[in-house]
This record gives sequence, structure tokens and C-alpha cells, in this order.
Amino acid sequence: MRRFLRPGHDPARERLKQDLFQFNKTVEHGFPHQPSALGYSPSLRILAIGTRSGAVKLYGAPGVEFMGLHRENNAVVQIYFLPGQCQLVTLLDDNSLHLWSLKVRGGVSELQEDESFTLRGPPGAAPSATQITVVLPHSSRELLYLGTESGTVFAVQLPAFRTLGDRTIGSDAVLQGLPEDARHRRVFEMVEALQEHPRDPNQVLIGYSRGLIVVWDLRGSCVLGHFLSSQQLENVCWQRDGHLIVSCHSDGSYCQWPVSSDTQHSEPLRNCVPYGPFPCKAITKIFWLITKQGLPFTIFQGGMPRASYGDRHCISVVHDGQQTAFDFTSRVIDFTVLAEADPASGRWAWEVA
Repeated sequence: MRRFLRPGHDPARERLKQDLFQFNKTVEHGFPHQPSALGYSPSLRILAIGTRSGAVKLYGAPGVEFMGLHRENNAVVQIYFLPGQCQLVTLLDDNSLHLWSLKVRGGVSELQEDESFTLRGPPGAAPSATQITVVLPHSSRELLYLGTESGTVFAVQLPAFRTLGDRTIGSDAVLQGLPEDARHRRVFEMVEALQEHPRDPNQVLIGYSRGLIVVWDLRGSCVLGHFLSSQQLENVCWQRDGHLIVSCHSDGSYCQWPVSSDTQHSEPLRNCVPYGPFPCKAITKIFWLITKQGLPFTIFQGGMPRASYGDRHCISVVHDGQQTAFDFTSRVIDFTVLAEADPASGRWAWEVA
């Protein structure tokens, strides 16, 4: 060891130092550093976590763990699994989409990036025209619907990532399907939510930031119904049987909207501010889950009173008249609910990042 203690530069010593003390990362295990996105596949029962450095980690049964790294050193902002497939799509903060697959090579499974795609607008279009805010993987396994800041919903064919102009849902087309009183309001801004009907793949729910929620018919390219809230929309949840939509808003409230053949309701079935009447923070995400017993679980993020709990990071659960808030020590980036094989069993767990 005296060789390494000699003063001055020694080329032979430097070469030995590299051979003896060079650090090489061989394996990673456990929860990733700086998580930034969360996704879950109910069919595969695999949880995906994205990080600010562009890494994607998948977690399954004990001992099942995969990792992938984007070529770009950009943060992962959203993760979506394709229905019924061993594939997922990631959205980075540079507005690029990436398709990943679990594949077997040499008897070993690995997570591999297949394709990447950046949505392009017409020449001279503003950046907001193609800035993606939400992604909907359609159950056909062939399409992605992309909501944007401009209010337009683009359709992209998989796996080639080819934009289908004839299936684009523009704000002008939606406007034509609204009644006269709704057309005069500034109802179109960015798309906040996209959800497929739980039982009819030809119907898609589109939620706009100014409070408009539209049920769009993909086959007929028309509006089947709409709901209009006076508060800014944050997110929506479609009940499993498709008969009820629950929306959450910037004032800490959530609304229940009944879905029927005449889905044009000016007033919600129920409007609730869980931690009111004082001003509250926004409810940014909500789940409304039914059980065999008939009593639903309402699980939501945020909504706390601004004055006394404005700096808290909470997820609340409401069931059978009881309301419980879980207070976390750090900021909640996202959460999802994990159900058992029988989703109506009433047994739930949730994962938080």
C-alpha cells in the first residue's frame, strides 16, 4: 500500500488505482430515488414507478423487479399500462411518449424500450396545441388518445405511433354538440381527464379544466351527453357499472353526476365539500368504489382546509359515514387503489408515491 502513499503523479499507480478501486454499478434493488410517476396494471398485478432521472421500475410478486432507463435524462411524469398486455407507455417532461415491453431474451425477462414518439402540430401552431396533459390507452389495444393543453384530443395508432387525423376530437366538434347556453361559456381549455366507459369501448369521457365533462361517442363522432360544473375540474372517476361519474374540483369539492340516456344535467346529484365550509385546497384525484355490501368507498387526495392544514399531504377515505385522513410526512405525487381479484369484495389497498 506504500505505493499509493507516494507524493506526485505516477502513471503506473493511477492504472492500478483504476483496476483496484473502480466502481461499477451491477444491480439496483428497492424503492427508487426521487419518484415522479406511478402506474398500475390490474391484469398483470404489476406496479410501475418512474423517477426524475428517467428510470422506470416495475414491481410484481416478491422477488419480481424490472428496471428500464430512458435514453433521455428527463423526468417521467405519467405512466400507463396497455390493457391486457405486457406493455406500458411513459410520458416525459419533454412531451415525448415511449413504449416499453416485457420481453424474454435468452431465458431472462427484461424491460425494453420499443418506440418513442413526439406529437407534432401543424406548422406555426402554438406549443400548447400538442402539449400532452393526459393519456388514455384504449381497450382495443391499438389506440392511444392524447389530451392536450389546447383542448384537442388526438388519436395515435400503436405500435407505430401514427397520428390518425380522422379520429381527432377537436373543440369545435364538441362545441357543436352542446346546447346554446353552454356554447357561450368559456368551457374549453386544457383536457384534464380522459376515461373509457367501463362497459362500452365506444364511449369516452373527456374532462376540461373549466368544468365541462363530455361523454363522446367514438363511433358516431358526436356528443352523447355533457355535465357542466361551476368549479375548475381536477379529475374524474367513472363508476364500475358506468351509471355514475364523480368529479373533483379546485375548491375542495367533489360532485356525483348520474349517467343515463339523457346525460345533460345542469346540477349534480350530489355536491360535497368534505372539509368545508371554510376554503379548502383542491382535490386532485378521486376514486369512488362500490362493494357487495352496497356502501361505497370514496378515496381522494387533497381537499384539506387551507388555513389550518394547507401544508399537509393527505389522502382521505370516506365509508359508511366515517371520514379518515391519512397524513404523510412528504408530498404525495400520486396514488392508486389495488383491488383483489373480485373488485366488489370490499377489500382494498392503495399505493402511494
